[in-house]
Amino acid sequence: MLQSEDIRKQTIRLSCETGAGHLAPALSTVELLTTLFNEYLQFNPDNPKDESRDRFVMSKGHGAYAYYVILNELGFLPKEELENFNTEKASIMGCLVQNNDYMIEASTGSLGHGLPLAVGMAQSFKIQNKTNRVICMVGDGEMQEGSNFEAMMLAYRFKLDNLLVIIDANELQAMGRVEDVALDNDRLSKVLSGFIDKNYFDIDGHDESKIAAAYRAFYETKSEHFSMIFARTIKGKGVELLEGSSKHHFRCPTLDGYVLEDEDE
Repeated sequence: MLQSEDIRKQTIRLSCETGAGHLAPALSTVELLTTLFNEYLQFNPDNPKDESRDRFVMSKGHGAYAYYVILNELGFLPKEELENFNTEKASIMGCLVQNNDYMIEASTGSLGHGLPLAVGMAQSFKIQNKTNRVICMVGDGEMQEGSNFEAMMLAYRFKLDNLLVIIDANELQAMGRVEDVALDNDRLSKVLSGFIDKNYFDIDGHDESKIAAAYRAFYETKSEHFSMIFARTIKGKGVELLEGSSKHHFRCPTLDGYVLEDEDE
């Protein structure tokens, strides 16, 4: 059973021990990911390529560190990949690279690509009369990409009730606050809710009970169209130095004097 506190600690350690910088955008995803993989996403722990598995597409591919830690905990990603992370020895990168052996479904990080891919996957399952679900995580800054709105229009048009979109709404993007570049998140949430006839959830993205209730509604409640979770999170959650800091989108906290806790103490 994945524990969010443990996943967060391991994610921080992965960044600090390897010097990899994209820690803050990963820390806002922890509770969303642990709850999803613990209780709802359908997969075969013995076979990452099982055709009956649900598909998880992390469109905000630059926030992948917690996802890597979870894949390692589940036995899909070898320990040596984490040990060699941020070196030439590792096959995993700072942004996600598709690897079916590790159950990494898509190469992402070039923003605005993951959701269109997820829509295509969901439509393919519908055409084939398959029951697989598709869950896609997108950043709030990423929602400034027009390709995402085109994808959502198609998702609505095709009645993709097998698709769940999660917005990691941590209020920050690479170079600033989303409200200083485009829409603030209150307004963005109102805009996005217009795509959803049922199963739209604007929640605290660190409250696992609310996250679980939203996932449960998607998996158990009949809806004609796709579902969405607008998860309000804190970028850098768990490291005070990083929380809400625009300059730490790609900056390892050890560069600013952060000392990793010694687990043996």
